[in-house]
Amino acid sequence: MSDEWQFSKPEDENMNSEILGNIDNYLKQKRYRLVNSILVIKNEKIVFEKYYKKFNKHSRNNIKSIWKSILSIVTGICLDQGVIKSLDEPIYKYLEEFSHNNHIYHKAITIRNLLTMTSGIYWNNGIHYNCPMMTQMMKEDNWLEYLSDIAVKDFPGSKFTYKEWDVILLSALINRASGRTTYEICNKFLYKPLNIKSGDWSLSPDNVSYTIMEGEENSDLSARDLGKIGILLLNNGIYKDNRIVSEEYLRQATKSSPKNLEYGYLFWVSNMGYSCRGFGGQEINIYPEHKTITVIQATPTPLSKEYSDINEEIIKSITCS
Repeated sequence: MSDEWQFSKPEDENMNSEILGNIDNYLKQKRYRLVNSILVIKNEKIVFEKYYKKFNKHSRNNIKSIWKSILSIVTGICLDQGVIKSLDEPIYKYLEEFSHNNHIYHKAITIRNLLTMTSGIYWNNGIHYNCPMMTQMMKEDNWLEYLSDIAVKDFPGSKFTYKEWDVILLSALINRASGRTTYEICNKFLYKPLNIKSGDWSLSPDNVSYTIMEGEENSDLSARDLGKIGILLLNNGIYKDNRIVSEEYLRQATKSSPKNLEYGYLFWVSNMGYSCRGFGGQEINIYPEHKTITVIQATPTPLSKEYSDINEEIIKSITCS
């Protein structure tokens, strides 16, 4: 792939490189052997970039549930372009499988419910990233019919439950609304403008784009690719003077939703900023006050791992410099 990364290590940046260099020592002290890459961008310039094991700036790592936040950006693009009219539209207008009154609450589920993980559809996560419900769905020829047969446990919008159903339905809705796969929309209107190269996402038998299972290397991205997405987000939807997604959508997407103060529209939210997170330690963290982005990539194992302490060390280094 072309190495078209325009950010360079600044000579005049007010940054204590010695302190940032200590991040490397911190990882060694903590024995974080699964971390593959760390990238720190401040004021659109790389101020720290480190790769471990055999990884380098061209290496690609599976994005896992960072895909959810990318899907949120794609939803904003569809809203901007009029592909969908409103986040409060009921999903049955696009997904006819939910128009047959299989469940009394089906017609109450909205696009916003999918974005905020409040569809109410029953979900049992299983143990260690091994979900029997997902395994069963993967065996089906029609995923949407399978999902429309699952009970709706909670009234839509009343309770947050982190689950894969809502993003699968959101991807299917974008497909039906646009007449293209979700990947085709993402590639044309997000990846290509950011010069991100990605293979086509997997497709279910009924044409739903997804990247949620093991072994889907087509969805792998480099640390610098994730950094570009971070720049887009930090710049409120603009990348290299081009408007990709509306500022208003991102403002709504990255603030707390009513049923979970730590979650927006498929983004994790904190008092310092917001994040895209994937299983096993995949992260893009955006800190608007510090004009800083951090990217972490790691090799996932059956036991999920997070590296929030690394980000704390990075922000401490930046604020103390």
